[in-house]
Amino acid sequence: MPRPTSAPPPGVTIGREDYGGDGPTFVVARAEAELVERYGFLDAGEHGLTAAMFDPPQGAFWVARRPRDAGPPVGGVGLRAVDEGIGEVRRLWVDPAARGRGVGRTLMAALEEEAARRGLSSLQLATGDRQPEAVALYEATGWERLTVDADAGVEVCAIRFVKSS
Repeated sequence: MPRPTSAPPPGVTIGREDYGGDGPTFVVARAEAELVERYGFLDAGEHGLTAAMFDPPQGAFWVARRPRDAGPPVGGVGLRAVDEGIGEVRRLWVDPAARGRGVGRTLMAALEEEAARRGLSSLQLATGDRQPEAVALYEATGWERLTVDADAGVEVCAIRFVKSS
């Protein structure tokens, strides 16, 4: 799996944190709030994320922080194993004020490196057509667009991506 190499932007550190901790909790809450803002709802399949899904050995969660700033995280992303050799990316979120500065790219690079160490030869994720920043990041970092799903009667399109080694 070709992995992007990316150093954190100046003044930002990336580290793994327990899913139940304040960093991942903040990131997931912000990501879900933004999904509701962009789409008007949070799909039923988006509820029910638990620590068991993201804490070792099943997964991991990375948080981007400003080390000198006591403020909240500026981003985060989760990885969970969903089957033998297959991982799923969940809840990539970057603070709007920090977008375009390499935070998302660095988070995804850390996730992809860890996936390779864990023997996950294929990664999958889903995003939506109202998240052009995410779509652009995935396409720029070598993810393959698989499908665009439009549910009957729903204007929102889910875009699925995969990246394999």
